[in-house]
Amino acid sequence: MKTRYKALIFDADHTLLDYGADERLALKRTLSAFSLPTANELVLRAHALSEIVWTENGLYDVENEKIQKNYHILYRSHVTGIFERLFEEFSLTAQPEEVGKRFLKELEVGGTPIDGAKEMLDALSEKTGGKYKIYIATNGVSSIQKGRLHAYLPYVDGVFISEEIGVIKPTKSFFEKVLSAVKEQAENCLMIGDSLRSDVQGANACKMDTCWFNPKGLENKDGIIPRFEIRALQELTEIL
Repeated sequence: MKTRYKALIFDADHTLLDYGADERLALKRTLSAFSLPTANELVLRAHALSEIVWTENGLYDVENEKIQKNYHILYRSHVTGIFERLFEEFSLTAQPEEVGKRFLKELEVGGTPIDGAKEMLDALSEKTGGKYKIYIATNGVSSIQKGRLHAYLPYVDGVFISEEIGVIKPTKSFFEKVLSAVKEQAENCLMIGDSLRSDVQGANACKMDTCWFNPKGLENKDGIIPRFEIRALQELTEIL
């Protein structure tokens, strides 16, 4: 299939980066820094609590205007919540806020790539002999995302982070700001991401074509329709 795209815009977490792996590594380093136990049971429970507190804080509800306005504050408070519950469950003595701050710093270190991500970008990016401008558009804390995306910089022409832009995906204004910065018409861009509600819905609203990265083969229950769907990043070359 021959497409008209000039720019490919990728989500970061769960599309190019394995957030779960990064979180578990950061948790272990953080606990070690405070001389707290780093047993696998503890790390896995902290990882599970992260999902629980994230959900309770409404951070998956990205269509909610209140969540959109307070997203980055809620992100940081969810981190404190992880350690409050963890220390209570395991009867550990430490200050959740201080440990949480260290955890946020540890998240800035490195970034675990999704399988095939670097190889795909190497093949597609103009910077490495490919045909496309490559951009990354992500929700998150600026310092964390910049640190974790550092290894991708040789392939990309720009990184857009919600904390810097001032709005989050899926707001139309987020994608409008991205389009303005890349200086391309929406029809010449393809948004690739794992979230129907955040990546696909937001880009669709700006008349941008979308590709749903769905490695687990999840059923689409949201009624949000991407133009393309792939299970592995390598399949993107077949679309292009």
